[in-house]
Amino acid sequence: MINLDRDAIRENHRNGRQTNIMFDTNILIAIESAYKTGQRHQELKNAGVLELARLIEKTSRYGVFISPAAAYQELPPARRGDVEAAFDRFLADYLPNFREDPNSMKVPYAGGKMDPEHFSALSLERQKAISCSYASLLAMNVIHRLEALNGLEKFALYIDYCAEVLDLISLKELTIARYVFAPENGLTDQLRTRKVAITNNFVKLKKGGGKGLTPDKVLERIALNGANDLKLIAAADIVNNSREQFNFGIIEHDVWIATSDDKLYEFCCACPGYMRRERGGPLARYVETHTDIKGTRYWRDSIEIQQRRLEERYFAVDREREMDSIVQSAFDIEADLLNGKADDYFRLRSWRSPRVMHN
Repeated sequence: MINLDRDAIRENHRNGRQTNIMFDTNILIAIESAYKTGQRHQELKNAGVLELARLIEKTSRYGVFISPAAAYQELPPARRGDVEAAFDRFLADYLPNFREDPNSMKVPYAGGKMDPEHFSALSLERQKAISCSYASLLAMNVIHRLEALNGLEKFALYIDYCAEVLDLISLKELTIARYVFAPENGLTDQLRTRKVAITNNFVKLKKGGGKGLTPDKVLERIALNGANDLKLIAAADIVNNSREQFNFGIIEHDVWIATSDDKLYEFCCACPGYMRRERGGPLARYVETHTDIKGTRYWRDSIEIQQRRLEERYFAVDREREMDSIVQSAFDIEADLLNGKADDYFRLRSWRSPRVMHN
């Protein structure tokens, strides 16, 4: 993982690649916040946004474009209007020569709830897009706090939930859970760095991020933040591995994420396979067995559980899975969490009992 600089942008230009800078939501919110103060310039400077703007301005002739769409999608519909207005002002003030991607288009936004910290406040389209990640990460965080279980028992419980309730096992979230539940025994320095980065981004909030929240609300926010991060990375990954055919030839994309989120940055640095296609196919990118780790059978046993579960599902899985049911599952686990029932729901694997119904 490297930082974007002029040399990288020029290298892209020489090789016929277009540089796309995908803004994270925290960058857009920092811009909006700055325009609400009397010290706009200083606030933008403190947030590092001006340095980024200068880089874009100085290299714009080398085919640099900004992509804020993924960040807009993360916002509740009614929140987007103010953020987009502030971003447009920022472009006019600091990047007057900015050119949008030739294939971009303005999409009108609709009204809706204002609260950006709740899954229910998002549009149905957005809920469907992140429901698997949100439900998976919410389950992972609840299970992670079940102190009576060891790491392998937590991993088995987690994969049971994904397979039997969500009816969808995502290797991204599964791999995250495998690191989170891992014991400290035998960890190499590199593996410990990866575990810490994953835990910090998907099990914790930034300092002060949980102020005024109940423990259950903290878990809800952690899961939503993590789901949004994974969606942003996936969006960047899709564009990064795409090509566009124009009259003058084929243009390849090189996509970078601009973020002020230190936890997300450290995660991407420690886990480059989440963004680099050249590391292998869709399965190989996420599955590193670590079966050579000494002092624990966790890594060997967990990968065996994972392989067995995936093989069991290979021929039985519904490949045209409707996301509406996963959205409902996300609401169900969220309701159990906020009603104080989540621990027992997972500990007892209550979904296997026909007597247990969600409200």
